[in-house]
Amino acid sequence: MRRLAAAYDWFDERAAIRSLIRKGLYEAVPVRGAWFYTLGSATLVLILLQLITGIFLTLLYVPSVAEAWASLHYLAQHDAFGSIVRGIHLWSAYILLFVIGLHMVRTFFSGSYKRPRELNWVTGVGLFVLVLGMAITGAFLPWDQAAYWTAVVVTNIAVYTPFIGSFLRALWRGADSVGPTTLSRTFGIHVWLLPAILFPLIGAHLALLRKHGEFGSYVNYRGAYRSREGVDVPPAPAQRPIEPPYPAVPTDELWAAPLETEDFYPHQTFKDGVVSAGLVILVFILAVAIGAPLEAMADPATTSYTPVPEWFFLPLDELLLLVPQQLIPLVLVLPAGGVLLMLALPFIDRGPERNPFERPAVMVPGAFAVLFVVILTLLGSGRLFNL
Repeated sequence: MRRLAAAYDWFDERAAIRSLIRKGLYEAVPVRGAWFYTLGSATLVLILLQLITGIFLTLLYVPSVAEAWASLHYLAQHDAFGSIVRGIHLWSAYILLFVIGLHMVRTFFSGSYKRPRELNWVTGVGLFVLVLGMAITGAFLPWDQAAYWTAVVVTNIAVYTPFIGSFLRALWRGADSVGPTTLSRTFGIHVWLLPAILFPLIGAHLALLRKHGEFGSYVNYRGAYRSREGVDVPPAPAQRPIEPPYPAVPTDELWAAPLETEDFYPHQTFKDGVVSAGLVILVFILAVAIGAPLEAMADPATTSYTPVPEWFFLPLDELLLLVPQQLIPLVLVLPAGGVLLMLALPFIDRGPERNPFERPAVMVPGAFAVLFVVILTLLGSGRLFNL
């Protein structure tokens, strides 16, 4: 034990390990809104679960049209542990999309994207797009009927990209139609390209979070907001702790420190642990009870198969059925327009007010968009699954 302690002291003297741990564990976080912070940590835990199970599956999966389906069929029939791992990978991906979506909705409604956290929001939008890209490309890989026809539909959607649509579809497919090159390129995108962008962006997002601190709930910042008469009311000096990360912008009176804070450890770590552990247990239960479905091997010649979109495509799929045919190209580029609008949001809504009830110009369209997506998802689910 003495030698281990001496070795630890040696590393600590050179790398300041104790200081880094203490700085991370005892960082001040706002008291209000603490349970909502768990959405961010749960997102990170689910991404790590994706990484671990994905590495395992990569060791067994063969990215070719002749063997992709067979390698997963072998797991389903002859390898119970491997089948559970694939189920964990699938269900953690589904729940990850839901949790990261909730995290972004919470950030939007609380105004946490405002100065000085604009880049936190921008990197978060980038992470959401990358996670969605991982889900889409991952849906191609089983190379069963569902995967094949998903590949056909998604690569056809790419053609509606202004100016370069046909080039993108040809580049992705690698041929005139979906085939072996499509699968190998999608595998490379899913396993190498997207993660190579995703994990550095996660690091940047966490670094920005550490720099500016969590925002919490707007009710914790009452002194920093405008009065009913529209006059700026700066916070009292007592509301400004000296230690970082608050106030985030020390020279600006309109961005105040929270009124109440607590240490990240043990208060926030307990909440993070409860929510993350609960989600991991839920993923495991779904992986064992339902597993990861695998349909018949892809058959491009079949005419009897009816494709069913993944659940995260349901809003777009339902909207395509509701609009006139001449508006379909506009609908297909709508998601890209939504992403651009989200990226621009913190530079459009630049006022200090964070109370959602006093930001109607932003909150009403945002609430309508969220409700619209939820309704389309429910309508699509009811139509496809007879709910």
